Amino acid sequence: MKAVFIVYNQALTEQVEQAFVSLSIRGFSKWEEMQGAGSKNGEPHLGTHTWPTMNSGIITIIDDAIVPKLLNKIKDINEVAEMQGIHAFVWNIENMV
Repeated sequence: MKAVFIVYNQALTEQVEQAFVSLSIRGFSKWEEMQGAGSKNGEPHLGTHTWPTMNSGIITIIDDAIVPKLLNKIKDINEVAEMQGIHAFVWNIENMV
């Protein structure tokens, strides 16, 4: 099992949700208003007058075999909307209860 944490500009919510639906990923937790700034390029997403956009984040725990499919969908979203900002992070899940 792997955890996949995706942080994305709220403008990409529909595309991220569609990626989950298309892969039949049902279990997740979501944060709707996250502030942040990328480490290299792009504008901060701080919900302020100067930087009004916001991020969302979503985490899911999925089988290893689904991870590459999800990452490919995230990559496709990023290629179309690179300036919006989307990143995915993956790590191992050792135990779950």
